Amino acid sequence: MNIKSLSRTLIATCVILSAISCNINNSTPEHIEDNPTQNTMTNWESQKFSMFIHWGVYSIPAGVWEGQKINGYSEQIKGHAQISTEDYRKLANQFHPTKWNADSVAILAHKAGMKSIIITAKHHDGFCMFDSKFTIFDIVDASPYKKDILKDLSEACKRHNLKFGVYFSLIDWDYEGAMPFTSVRNSDSIPALHHKYNLNQIEELLTNYGEISEIWFDMGSPTYNQSKEIATLVKNLQPNCMISGRIWNNQGDFVVMGDNLKPDFKLAVPWQTPASMFNETWSYRSWQERRSVEEKTNEKIHDLLSVVSLGGNYLLNIGPQGDGAIVSFEQQVLEGIGNWLKVNGEAVYGTTVAPIDPQDWGLITKQDKKLYLHVLQFPENNKISIEGFHSTIKKAYLLSDSSISLNTSTKEIGFELDLTNITNRDKYASVIVLEYEDELLYTPKNAIYPNKEGAYILTWDNATKFHNFSGHDYYSTKPTVVKIEWYLCSHDKEIFKINFSCDAIAAIKLSDNNKASIRLTNKTVSFLQKINKFIINPK
Repeated sequence: MNIKSLSRTLIATCVILSAISCNINNSTPEHIEDNPTQNTMTNWESQKFSMFIHWGVYSIPAGVWEGQKINGYSEQIKGHAQISTEDYRKLANQFHPTKWNADSVAILAHKAGMKSIIITAKHHDGFCMFDSKFTIFDIVDASPYKKDILKDLSEACKRHNLKFGVYFSLIDWDYEGAMPFTSVRNSDSIPALHHKYNLNQIEELLTNYGEISEIWFDMGSPTYNQSKEIATLVKNLQPNCMISGRIWNNQGDFVVMGDNLKPDFKLAVPWQTPASMFNETWSYRSWQERRSVEEKTNEKIHDLLSVVSLGGNYLLNIGPQGDGAIVSFEQQVLEGIGNWLKVNGEAVYGTTVAPIDPQDWGLITKQDKKLYLHVLQFPENNKISIEGFHSTIKKAYLLSDSSISLNTSTKEIGFELDLTNITNRDKYASVIVLEYEDELLYTPKNAIYPNKEGAYILTWDNATKFHNFSGHDYYSTKPTVVKIEWYLCSHDKEIFKINFSCDAIAAIKLSDNNKASIRLTNKTVSFLQKINKFIINPK
């Protein structure tokens, strides 16, 4: 293929397309482009695995009210059991967590291979786990404990080389200036007085507890201006603090998937999956059924690998008991994950998405000139293959024991690996390292070949779509396309990539590996959905 000819054709295409309007939703979060610094974003994305903690006065009833088991998330028991504010506030008198040990929690996170801890500074019930001068419904003023949990944990994180972040609910079921408690309480609007209250407490959190790596907003339905004002306050106080997408209205630094969910679409922005130990609840529930530690460890390792292989970060929650003790079951699961990561962490931390189609035997991550094959299912013939993979392999070996080298072979359809030498399989996931030369050479299954006239026909349907995941509240959040790509392949396996992005200036770049990338203004490709195709003729 004549790359210069293709270049001229693509430039001409840019000129033609620039006059056509674009209906692709340009909803890239504003702060992803402007803030934080690229170094901060890279560091956040490289963490991959962190601890979430849901803990508060709701941990005392632990899913039971007036002798009845209450379904629904136990941290929302005030709503599910329709408890009056007067009765709910009395729980604070019982909150005396003498078994809480911040250093033990930080040590557990470290053992688990987690890189940061995010704790519920204030959940929907309005009880603050920090000393707030804007309410008496906090751990210092309302409980017999009289100690600031956030101060305690933030200092423990420093001692154990962990980053520290806070969860903050935008709705507040205790504050008098908030919307009345209703059946749509998770998506209530934020009155002006309540918004000011939120700003005041956010300022406390970002001023009194040292460096905050991440502020994790949740719920409510703020206006665009309210979300913008909160984001601006955060960046003014701590420019390197990452903001979760649940600040809404595209004001976050990263998007947040639904609880315990992974995307079934490609994302073009940084993202995170928040995960609970059990789908039924986030905070401690006394009657939660806890089965096999090993089965749960296996489940959570596979979830972690699935999220990381798709390019996301995994935030796994624990729910301490009302007295501050960590549930033994959850501790054992985290320690099991940590033991696996001690051996295989290289294949998780700092990795990126491997541009390879999904495989039925497992998952793939990438770093430098290495592919990490996470084998979850060993085929009966002990052989796995990657169709379309054509890079020259320097060596293949087991990550847990580099002395175990594996035989590789190149087939017409791609690459094959013999797993026979792996006699001691990991009970959770065996990781194989493929070191390859030069650039990664791979032909995706949706690569487009020239027709008999030598032309490429590009359509909306044969494009690869990349998304943002956003909305103005939890219930409006949905994936929207922000970038599309086509992979053009000549019959001698040269690959060209065409990339349309609705948020960039018109340009064309031909990289050393012959990938062509077009980036256009907002006037680009809605015509694809109307006329369904256009043709590039490289001749």
